[in-house]
Amino acid sequence: MHEAYNVEWLLKAPTQVQFECVTAFDDTVLVGSKQGHLLVYNVTPKPGDTKLDVCLLRFNKTFSKKCVSQLAAVPELEILISLSDGVISVHTMRIFNFPLVATLDKSKGANLFSLDVKRVTTLTGRTSVMVRMCVSVKRKLQLYYWKKDKFLEFREDISVPDTPRAIEWCDETLVLGFRGEYKLIEISKLKQEDLFPIKPQEPLVTKLSEKTFALGNDCKCILMNTEGVPIQNVPVKWKEAPEAIEYDEPYLIAIENEIVEVKTTDDCTIQQIALPKSSARYICRSKQGRLYVASAAEVWCLHAVPLAQQIRRVLEDKQFELALKLTSISDESEDDKRSNAYHIQNVYAHNLFEQKQFAKSMTEFLKLNTNPYSVIQLYPDLLTKPEMLHAKMCDRDSEKALLALIEYLTEVRQTTVGKSEWMAGESDSKKHNLMQIIDTTLLKCYLLTNDALIAPLLRLNRCHLKETEMMLKKFQKWRELIILYQTNNMHKCALDLLKEQSQVPESPLFGTFHTIMYLQQLGSSHIDLILEHATWVLDQNPEEGLRIFTEDLQEVEHLPRPKVLDFLLKVSPVVAIPYLEHVINVWEDKSETIHNALVQRYREDIVKFFAEEKHAEAEALRTKLLAFLETSNHYNPHMVITYFPMNSLLEERAIMLGRLALHENAISIYMRMLNDVGKAMEYCENVYQKKQEGYKTIYVHLMRMLIDPPNEPHQERLGLNTTPAKPDVEKALLILDQHSNEIPVTGALSVLPDTVPLKRVEKFLHNSLQQMLSERRKSQMLKGLLYAEHLQVQQKRIALQSQSLLLSETKLCPVCKKRFSNQSAFAKYPNGDIVHYSCQDKRK
Repeated sequence: MHEAYNVEWLLKAPTQVQFECVTAFDDTVLVGSKQGHLLVYNVTPKPGDTKLDVCLLRFNKTFSKKCVSQLAAVPELEILISLSDGVISVHTMRIFNFPLVATLDKSKGANLFSLDVKRVTTLTGRTSVMVRMCVSVKRKLQLYYWKKDKFLEFREDISVPDTPRAIEWCDETLVLGFRGEYKLIEISKLKQEDLFPIKPQEPLVTKLSEKTFALGNDCKCILMNTEGVPIQNVPVKWKEAPEAIEYDEPYLIAIENEIVEVKTTDDCTIQQIALPKSSARYICRSKQGRLYVASAAEVWCLHAVPLAQQIRRVLEDKQFELALKLTSISDESEDDKRSNAYHIQNVYAHNLFEQKQFAKSMTEFLKLNTNPYSVIQLYPDLLTKPEMLHAKMCDRDSEKALLALIEYLTEVRQTTVGKSEWMAGESDSKKHNLMQIIDTTLLKCYLLTNDALIAPLLRLNRCHLKETEMMLKKFQKWRELIILYQTNNMHKCALDLLKEQSQVPESPLFGTFHTIMYLQQLGSSHIDLILEHATWVLDQNPEEGLRIFTEDLQEVEHLPRPKVLDFLLKVSPVVAIPYLEHVINVWEDKSETIHNALVQRYREDIVKFFAEEKHAEAEALRTKLLAFLETSNHYNPHMVITYFPMNSLLEERAIMLGRLALHENAISIYMRMLNDVGKAMEYCENVYQKKQEGYKTIYVHLMRMLIDPPNEPHQERLGLNTTPAKPDVEKALLILDQHSNEIPVTGALSVLPDTVPLKRVEKFLHNSLQQMLSERRKSQMLKGLLYAEHLQVQQKRIALQSQSLLLSETKLCPVCKKRFSNQSAFAKYPNGDIVHYSCQDKRK
């Protein structure tokens, strides 16, 4: 505890006078007596002394005929309001004896009143005073306002359930105390709200601010706001039930039995002042730091110890919050207040840290906008070398301290840096350095408390590189070290680490998976690095390694495909075909180089499988090759046909000859080399359906090959076992019958031998003739329709030309809204619309 107030006995009541109420303002004390007297005292400091000089200015024995129950002064208006004999009276203080100005007759029967005085400074610097008054008359509340030297009613009376024993204004809310409860009334809406019941006792209502107040409840005070909500969890507890309570910021002062108790609003006892045998009942405040306590016969003054002295003492007692409150109400300049408050808060924050209240300490540092580096210096263990970090920060208090620091630094990163006073005017490099210190410190905290947060922090890429690398290695955070390397474009270091850890079974990076994932994200600008590290992955597992180049990621898809293909052919040829198939089938590559390469790879592997007598694998691959040659339109048949030998893969050669429109050669392969007329037929049908080049005579070539097969002596030189070809006129005639509508007459007749009976080609000729007649009829019909349409157009033209047309000067073009001049060219539509010739295209 410390002395907040000095107490001084002031005066004693005159003989046969009993004090009943007291009020004060500035240096003036007004006392009302039970006998109806008004005593006015002037209280001023004695020159050169701490004692007070008391002077009785007035002793008005005729102030009232009855007991003066309550007094209230408004010095700005020079009026005094009194309650005597159950009536409210207004007196002027301009005249010596405070004579009566007015009596509120309606207030007869009043037991209590309360004033609401608002002082407003206008733009001109003049102070305007507004006064409202609430008068309790039995179970009614009368509301008045002061205007033109009198009180006027400003709304109808308010009914309450009982006679109030205490009233206070808090802005637009009335706080009422009854013998058994407290109640709020919102004046604008007349909304009444019950607060809480109390034991049958005299209620005490003390205004703290326009929005808050204290309510007495036996030996406690409950602090609440005008919403009816307690503003703190702990009530203020008194030694005994108070007779009266007054608020002199930042203290609550209560009159108890023979003592005056001084407390803060957060229930901290400051001082207990003894008043032996005083029977004090009344207390009032005249100005900041001066209060008066009165009994029926005496008056004491409580005047505050100088604030500078109080602040020094409470700082010694480490009551920092109280020191801040005292600083805020001091009469120092605003700059000095801010400076002193900052110093106190800073000491307070450090003291909280020393008391191991780390979270509260960090909150204060945030309020102060303290330089984060100064806060980090409170943790010397975090400034040690990384190898010393693990052993030093392990106890429970250290963990709490680290968690508080994490919360503080996180908040600083989000809201403070760049906006704080200590960063104003700093260069970008200094701001960057500070952010580096903050993030590196956060990293150290996460390593000791929650390593799940390390990766997101590293992705922001603001930690100190070398120090972070050392710490991650020390703590064996290999995944996080990869992130550090990746965000700093140290890809070679990352890949070397991945390769090293892929061989360690206990490592989280064991195997090739993480290397593959990393390589897939690098992109074409790092192609050489990708190929370098893909080599060992493909050596270990070609199928897994292929994923480096076939994952459906934008970075992978845009890798240079010819370069990747060349690499795969050298390092792991077994995956070349799957790579090319993925590029063509999934990524829909249409480049000639890639399609040619796939044909070449198919051919090479087929030849190899046949040489190794792996016939099943060879035939499976041939099926793919044949399908690709049939469906792809992007390989170059001129080029790829040179890859194929003359004595094998003949069907593939036939397909490519077809692409070159060398149909006769292709058919020759099917019939002479493969001896497969059925496939020759399929080939012809396929060419005709696709309308490939030369499709109209495709069947003529087939018939010629059947009727007059060529002798090809080079087949024996190529090692092909063929039997001499024999003419097959019947097969040719069968084709003629089956495709009569697809074979030109002249072509068919040119290849048929003269020995074929006419009867044998009758059906073909009949179908051909019918087709020709049908086409002729269609042509004649179309000609007739066109001629009829021509006649209709001519008739319409003649009819339009025969019509007369009158263009007056008032006629407007519906498109451009301009008149037609004598020289205007125009166009007329069938519906009669006439427009300028140049406006035709603009007409909708």
